[in-house]
Amino acid sequence: MSRVSVDLSGKVAFITGGASGIGRGLALQMAQDGAAVVVTDLDSVQARLVAEAIAEAGGQALSRDLDVRDAAATSEAVATTLDRFGQIDFVFANAGVLGPAEYLEITGADWDLMLDVNVKGVVNTCRAVVPHMMERRQGRILITASYNGVRAGAHVIPYRVTKAAAIMYARCLALVVAPYGITVNALCPGVTLTPMQLDYAVETAAKQGVTTSAYLDERLAHIPMHEFTGLADITGLAEFLVSDSARLITGQAIAPDGGVMISS
Repeated sequence: MSRVSVDLSGKVAFITGGASGIGRGLALQMAQDGAAVVVTDLDSVQARLVAEAIAEAGGQALSRDLDVRDAAATSEAVATTLDRFGQIDFVFANAGVLGPAEYLEITGADWDLMLDVNVKGVVNTCRAVVPHMMERRQGRILITASYNGVRAGAHVIPYRVTKAAAIMYARCLALVVAPYGITVNALCPGVTLTPMQLDYAVETAAKQGVTTSAYLDERLAHIPMHEFTGLADITGLAEFLVSDSARLITGQAIAPDGGVMISS
């Protein structure tokens, strides 16, 4: 696919859940566009490898071990970023988990984990950086939600509920920070074959007694455009939303999903 050229030289991006999947893709793309990148994740080893890959390619990067459920640790990671780079221009509140598929399998602990990571983690990340952005009167915040936050379904209910909450939080926060020139939007990817989604596919296929390939073919058949969402689809959208061309786009839930969110 062709790409719009974006120059992010002199900008700084703070990314949660940056060690793999969508977060890793965002980190590498932002760095390729010229931004300094802070890669945070519970998986400190993989986060460090992403930062090292950026540095080896000539970019600037810093990695941090971070559990977004910990508000104090999140604030500390933001403070470390400001000490190192002096500013934060873009925040990608991307860290997330995917819960049990079947309703009767969901436990109280599952709900706690999903709410703590997918909702409180987003809140902690944004709360830590918003004062800095308000002071500078500029900034872009992108929250990774999902088409599942809009569409009801009988499976992965905690995931759907928490992603719906993330979308509403993005809309509400957008109103709070709009007078300061800051935008907040929710990215709602379609089915993206990240490691987390592939693990889910393998587990679900095994429960259904089919091959993983057959399960994925069945999911593909339900996508109106008959394509899975690629990382480039997500990072391309993110590039646009952090650019000056998107300065008046805020409070939106935008789905690069091939039509899944609008389908029945």
